[in-house]
Amino acid sequence: MSLYAQDYSRQDAIDSLTAKFKMDSLHTYRFKIIRPFVAIDNRNSFIKEGPVNVKGFQLGIILKEKHTVGFGIYGIQNNSKQNLTSKDVNSVPLKRTLNLNYLTLFYRYKIIDKRYFELALPLEVGLGGYHIKLIDDRTDKIVSEVNGGTSLTSGGVDIVLKPFKWVGVTGSAGYRIALDKNPNVNFSGAYYSYGLWVDLRQIYRDVKFYGFVRKKYRREMKNVLSRN
Repeated sequence: MSLYAQDYSRQDAIDSLTAKFKMDSLHTYRFKIIRPFVAIDNRNSFIKEGPVNVKGFQLGIILKEKHTVGFGIYGIQNNSKQNLTSKDVNSVPLKRTLNLNYLTLFYRYKIIDKRYFELALPLEVGLGGYHIKLIDDRTDKIVSEVNGGTSLTSGGVDIVLKPFKWVGVTGSAGYRIALDKNPNVNFSGAYYSYGLWVDLRQIYRDVKFYGFVRKKYRREMKNVLSRN
């Protein structure tokens, strides 16, 4: 009778350990109603037919894996813009430089979310300020400077291709509209971006599961099975 009792007790321990392992696994990969969102958002764009690089950072939350809301900070600085050359009424060659910084509120709706493919529609509105200088290209002297505020809105399409669980490629395209009426500071223009996509959440969950949860389960199961 003691042998049967011993086997029964060990089977109980195995069943209890297996049930706990399943619960820990489900908890690791559980669906979250709300979770944080962080992204680097660098875009190639055009302002008055000139190519510029807009560097940005986004911070927000993801709701039910479909809706992303938050704010973004963007800027075109001297080391990220391309100067445009023109001439004034006296045929003096001018070089124009631009600094533009703005803050946006954004919303992103995920239409398709598959294992290998993701499609979303981003929308945003923003406010910011600009600093434009016209410089004599022959003497490098400043001819004029203009400072002011601007309001922007934009929309587009985001696509993510995920050949691997952790890593993929992303691309986006859209159009930015300046709501200001001044044609001399018209910041309307198309934008596009492409780059590396990394799912940090999936990396964290897999490391937690395979590096800790499953190892702990196997270690405890080995101890149970080694009992006499």
